[in-house]
Amino acid sequence: MTKNAFCKYFKKRTNKTYISFLTELRIENACKLLNSNKDLSIAEIAFKSGFNNISNFNRKFKELKKVTPLKYRCI
Repeated sequence: MTKNAFCKYFKKRTNKTYISFLTELRIENACKLLNSNKDLSIAEIAFKSGFNNISNFNRKFKELKKVTPLKYRCI
């Protein structure tokens, strides 16, 4: 299966693009790390979750969770 065929099949079955699904998975992993590891910085959690850019991580996190990672940790 080609990359394009897979992406088309994935979107048809899940109503999400592969990239949006992957981002959601990464954010969920970050939430688990934020709750369990208070000694890790936000940047370390972003990198451990698969984000290469801290500003992109913050933007996507706030987009999905409606709060910043720091506020999420305090909740």
